[in-house]
Amino acid sequence: MFRFIKRMVLFILSFTILLLGVTGYAYFIEPDLLRVKCLSIRTEKEVRPCKIVFFTDTHFGKYYSETHVETIVKKINERDADFVIFGGDLLDNYARDRNSLDMEYLEDKFSEMQAAAGKYAVWGNHDYGGGAVRIYEDFMSSCGFELLNDESRLSEAYGITIWGYDDYLMGWTDPSLYTIESDCFQIIASHEPVISKFIESGSDSFLLSGHTHGGQVTIPFVTSKLLPEGSGTFQKGFYSAQKIETSAPLQMYVSDGIGMTRYPFRFLNIPEIVEVNILPAK
Repeated sequence: MFRFIKRMVLFILSFTILLLGVTGYAYFIEPDLLRVKCLSIRTEKEVRPCKIVFFTDTHFGKYYSETHVETIVKKINERDADFVIFGGDLLDNYARDRNSLDMEYLEDKFSEMQAAAGKYAVWGNHDYGGGAVRIYEDFMSSCGFELLNDESRLSEAYGITIWGYDDYLMGWTDPSLYTIESDCFQIIASHEPVISKFIESGSDSFLLSGHTHGGQVTIPFVTSKLLPEGSGTFQKGFYSAQKIETSAPLQMYVSDGIGMTRYPFRFLNIPEIVEVNILPAK
């Protein structure tokens, strides 16, 4: 009996230490990390090699301080991007956090982001909610970002077209706009990954998305069932046309994003910036 009690005490003690360790890592360490995920996408289309840096879901506010922006900008500028694209959800809750957020500081730092050929952004659901709809477009414009709302920009120099779609949850997109008629290579930015199911195109396309935070906290067999609306079946990482279950020549990357919402933890979803190198086929 004594041995059983001793084993139970040791088990409870070990489990408590493990739980405290995981919680401490998820609260104090992982949210402050920032990695760069590098991808190379090849296409038969006539393109000039270019580098796109994508970042999304900063959620500055209560759970993720705007002081992190300096590291984000430094990491982005180190990549020497041709294009920088922001995938939405700049702030977590503007109405709740507006008195504590230093928006001038954020504007100064976002303005320092460098891209040789252009900076673009799309709407996220948090850019509409919490009153952020009143400031988001002006903020991004003042920082040198062009906000694409169900529209595209052709870069003749690189032979690519950049598409940006309105937020799936809180905006509205005419379904006909998901049909892309172009012979160029397409870079598509959309906050929610579920729109990959709607894209119809005969040309090679690569979709960049966020919204899911990779689940933010990864719990095996649980996280994938608790993804936010608009995620579809997509949690994080690279998806081929086969995984998307589309007949279009479309590939997609769903980013873990950077900030946090609902709770101040990240676990096995390290904040990331995505570097995409578009290259002609060998």
